[in-house]
Amino acid sequence: MPRLSARSRRRYGGRAIPWAALLILLLAAYLRLTAFHETLVGGDQSSLLSEAAELASLRGLPLAGMKSSAGIWQTAVTSYIAAIPLLLVKRIIAIKWFFSMIDLVAVALLYSAVRRAFGQSAALVASLMYTANPWVVEFVRWIWYQSLIASFATLAFSFFLMLLAGSGRKRPLHLALGLVCATLMGTVHVAAAPWAALLFAGGLVLAWRLRMWSGFVAGLAVSLLLVAPFVTYMVRTSSLGPGLFDDIVGTGSAGLNTAAYFLAGDLLTGRSVLETPRSDLWAESVLQLPFTHDLLLLLFACALLYCVVRAISSSRRREALLLTAAWAVLAPALYLPTSVYLLHVYLLYLFPAPLVMMGVLVQGSLEQGRRALRVLGAVLLGVVVAVSLWWTSLWVVRINYEMQGQLRAPTRAWLMDLVVDRIEAQLAASPDQQVIILTRFEGELSPFSWVGSFVGSDRVRVAPAGRGQIVPPEPTCYLLGPGASETDLGSVAHSATEFTEMVVPASPPWRFFCTPARDDLPEPQAEWQNGLSLLSLAIEGSFEPSAALTIVASWHYTEVAPQQYHFFNHLLYEGQLVAQVDGPGVPAWYWREDDVLETRSQLILPAELASGDYRLRVGVYGWPDLQRVLLSDSSDGLDVAEWTLP
Repeated sequence: MPRLSARSRRRYGGRAIPWAALLILLLAAYLRLTAFHETLVGGDQSSLLSEAAELASLRGLPLAGMKSSAGIWQTAVTSYIAAIPLLLVKRIIAIKWFFSMIDLVAVALLYSAVRRAFGQSAALVASLMYTANPWVVEFVRWIWYQSLIASFATLAFSFFLMLLAGSGRKRPLHLALGLVCATLMGTVHVAAAPWAALLFAGGLVLAWRLRMWSGFVAGLAVSLLLVAPFVTYMVRTSSLGPGLFDDIVGTGSAGLNTAAYFLAGDLLTGRSVLETPRSDLWAESVLQLPFTHDLLLLLFACALLYCVVRAISSSRRREALLLTAAWAVLAPALYLPTSVYLLHVYLLYLFPAPLVMMGVLVQGSLEQGRRALRVLGAVLLGVVVAVSLWWTSLWVVRINYEMQGQLRAPTRAWLMDLVVDRIEAQLAASPDQQVIILTRFEGELSPFSWVGSFVGSDRVRVAPAGRGQIVPPEPTCYLLGPGASETDLGSVAHSATEFTEMVVPASPPWRFFCTPARDDLPEPQAEWQNGLSLLSLAIEGSFEPSAALTIVASWHYTEVAPQQYHFFNHLLYEGQLVAQVDGPGVPAWYWREDDVLETRSQLILPAELASGDYRLRVGVYGWPDLQRVLLSDSSDGLDVAEWTLP
């Protein structure tokens, strides 16, 4: 039987290939859009959502985002992107849908670019493995700064690959779009910024070689517009200095940070992704195949060797092969000279090059004249498909658990959108009313801190249940969010009426309680020079070794010197500090003129209490300057309780 040529085989399979590509795109849509309304909303998301809502409502242009885990400021580009769908639909799920669509475009463009450069089989393998890769799916299903790193890296890679492909028309637009996508990749999260800078240098070389200066200038112009707000912020805050370089590279001991390649291996093979929910449920519910890690690393090593040898031995597709190999090998190398504690997210810009190399290996094997090599290619293709199906099965289980609310926090996107609907309706019906959301959270921002920006009103605030409460003078509705109960209503619990028609159907439900205008305030026990005055203070618990004293204080606030403040509760023994509990109670950015702030602190007593006199001293200091605020009599604290142990 005569052997078909490579060209004939491609033609013979021409009908099946487009259907396979369509199936891959449908799989990508399933993994990215199924239950997309269940996406998590946490404190980190609050910052991004608030900025996006302010921009979409034309109330302000954020110049910078929040600080990364490495202490470096993020740009606000992710917020700019998130604001686009909010112009049409003011829903969190609209942002999640839009992020997913960007990645679907990346999948489609990756297939098109790889097919043009290397062939259909390579395109199918690369797009399938990118579609199903567990780490890609993990991050693209979030609304987060890092959600779009892999998407824009894939788009940038695809546009550059089109420029270097042996066939097809090379357009200046491809260079411009490649540079813009590289900039977006480097600005949605600062971890990818160094790689984006290298891609710009490569773009300059391509512009010189291909005489595409119009494309380079256009890409550069758009990129400068994208980074201009952030640069403005850094200049205004004097953040562009030697300290910035130390923050980026770290200040630890010298040596190679080889963790970069270990984490790159995890990203390539999907290892450790089962640990991301911080729950054993997912890992215990799926078939685990630990050998796939070593198998895929071996496949990658073979693919790298094949691409390098092929680039050296033949000029055909040399530039495209070198781009792919250099991207896969050099991307993690940027972190080798640093001492930064690396996370998987920092290396997401590695995609999609290693997967494309595997596709090139499969394509090359299938096109060989020797039957044994074609059989090997078929086996490799089978391995790729099997691994991709296994990856998909992992996420089918995960998605089902997310739909059941068994993984991630209870603050899911569709519930949060309902919160916005409820609050908007309440504020529209009662223009003078305030809304306070009580929920337990750690850090500065709660999962609900963005709601006021979505509603477009400063009458919506958040208080940390268990630590603080806000009692405005106006009629107020309180939403009891996750972790909050009626006891967290504090002094207004006796006058609160539940509105069952406003309940949010979480598990357990988030309930609404409304109160009338506040009663007249008592005379203060003490006044501070920043406008705070102490109305009352109660201490719960027994004064004995290792016991916990709960200190419940009520403060009245008059806006005199607005800034960030912390309350302190210091236990003194014969004038010496022996125990303390400090904190903001209610974050000061939520304080308003004439508010009553109720703080709740737990003071843990020492394991040994010597005989003698003890005093509890309370007060306020600025944050982060730690400068104590003086009382009206110029003292720096108020003694509120005394104990004497025999």
